[in-house]
Amino acid sequence: MLKNKSPSKAICHDIIFHILQDKSPSFLLNKYKLGRIQAGVIILNPFECMYLFMRKKIASENPSLNHVDKILHRLGMTGTFLDIFIVYDLLKSRGFYVKVENQMLYYRRTPRSEFKGPVKVIRESGGIKFRELFENGNCIYAALDDDNDLTIFISESWDQFGKAEENLNLNTELKELDNLRVVDADSVPRWFGTPFGDIKLLNRAESGHLKATTYESHEEFLTQKVYDDLIKRRFIVKTGFKYGANFRIYSENIEEHADFLVHVIGEDEQWFKISRAVRVAQGVRKEMLFSGFIDESPKYIKLRRVKDPFSSEN
Repeated sequence: MLKNKSPSKAICHDIIFHILQDKSPSFLLNKYKLGRIQAGVIILNPFECMYLFMRKKIASENPSLNHVDKILHRLGMTGTFLDIFIVYDLLKSRGFYVKVENQMLYYRRTPRSEFKGPVKVIRESGGIKFRELFENGNCIYAALDDDNDLTIFISESWDQFGKAEENLNLNTELKELDNLRVVDADSVPRWFGTPFGDIKLLNRAESGHLKATTYESHEEFLTQKVYDDLIKRRFIVKTGFKYGANFRIYSENIEEHADFLVHVIGEDEQWFKISRAVRVAQGVRKEMLFSGFIDESPKYIKLRRVKDPFSSEN
């Protein structure tokens, strides 16, 4: 009499699993692009394990563990694991090889292609420090809302210069008019200030650029430094108030639409505010820059929302 064939096995940490549907370790490795085979057993990391467990490809030898919450707790994978797994699961469902390192995901189409990424998972209610935004550089952010739906953003390092033809004369004489500072209209470029007869009305950033001033807050001081830096980069800089940003900037002339909106953030910012700013910018066909400080120097990151960077073509 033939004996029933023992099911093949998979191991994740100290949990032993049966491979279901009479499949072999090599089948799982080749079909799902995960794991490694050792002594006839497929060895899985927690993400690979949960991916197969959720699809009923493996089951624990211990029947009492065959529940999602019990497997998660046994593996010690709670907290951010679930957030990262949602994106891991999406990438695997698109047929990618996926690895997780330092809470970031990386993916590639074939074993010989280079990994793309990183992909950082963040909650809409979470926050992020500007230094992290800057140091991550070119990064994909997978933002989860409270319904666990994903919105994808791509960040890019930004270090550009404009082509404004006219330079500001920092020796321009400032005059007081009620509570406003003004200059003679012919003493500054035509884009600088707001025309009012033969004078120009200046906002706080414009007057602060021409003459040292007292700031009401550290935030205002940082905003002024960003304004000064953008001017030095030969951009035309105007207020971005109507778009909910600090500035709108033009690369060459003010007759064209503004190229960028600029929002100055402090040490950290809530992601839902970042998302809102990006959505507004793209709605008015502008690119969104976030500025912060690294070693007291203004730096910039461009963020845009994208529909699907993980399409089958990538």
